[in-house]
Amino acid sequence: MKVIDVIKHLESVGYWVNWDKTRDVVLHGSVDKEITKMGVCWVATKSVVEQAKAVGINFIISHENMFYEASTSPQRQLLESANEKKRMLDEGDITVYRCHDVWDMMPTYGVADIWSKDIGLDFEPRVVNSYNSYANVDCTVKELAQKVANAVSKYEQEGIQVIGNLDKPLRRVAIGTGAATNIFSMLKEKPDAVVVSDDGVNNWIAIQWCIDNGMPIIIVNHASCEIGGLQHMVEYFNDVLPSLDVQYLYEGYKIHTVLGKEN
Repeated sequence: MKVIDVIKHLESVGYWVNWDKTRDVVLHGSVDKEITKMGVCWVATKSVVEQAKAVGINFIISHENMFYEASTSPQRQLLESANEKKRMLDEGDITVYRCHDVWDMMPTYGVADIWSKDIGLDFEPRVVNSYNSYANVDCTVKELAQKVANAVSKYEQEGIQVIGNLDKPLRRVAIGTGAATNIFSMLKEKPDAVVVSDDGVNNWIAIQWCIDNGMPIIIVNHASCEIGGLQHMVEYFNDVLPSLDVQYLYEGYKIHTVLGKEN
């Protein structure tokens, strides 16, 4: 099997993707490479590349861009680090493909649906080309936050952030997916609180709006709400391409929480 065969399979199932404008591209290496082992990860950190080299993996699927920001004038430190990663990949004869737009919305196995499953609420069936999920609940913000904190704890995030009234009673909740989180796209469903990722909101727009309008907002790390979906990519490929040896490669996103003394 070649790299291109895996890519063509993903493109064939991802009918929700605009293939004229997609983030799902080869980041490094040749698509004609013969492969028997494949590594899957949320983002190909240097640790991931070292693991791949150690076990003879020469094809990695990375959900996020391993080369930092896409820019015509990157910071010198970013360029130097990206070049170091490319040198490591060349040493291991490794191709890297970014599978983002397919896997965010992949039903059952993908990022959005696994994140909903991890939280453990009775979410309504998700529209396939939507990043958002919705559930009717009967709890407080604090009780919802505890469920979310429990969900991310298995992905090595020790705590979460909550902005708003912890005692507010909730009847409807909206959650987003990773950096695609957009609280304003959720408002048509009239949620009482939203669960978002830190890369999907900012203080000068979304968080400020939530504070001004009494909308509690629960914030988790981008990696913590997506890694579960990528771990299930291994299960998916074991089902559809059983001839491949597929392994999950650990990125190193362990997120510690350090509290101030007054807490």
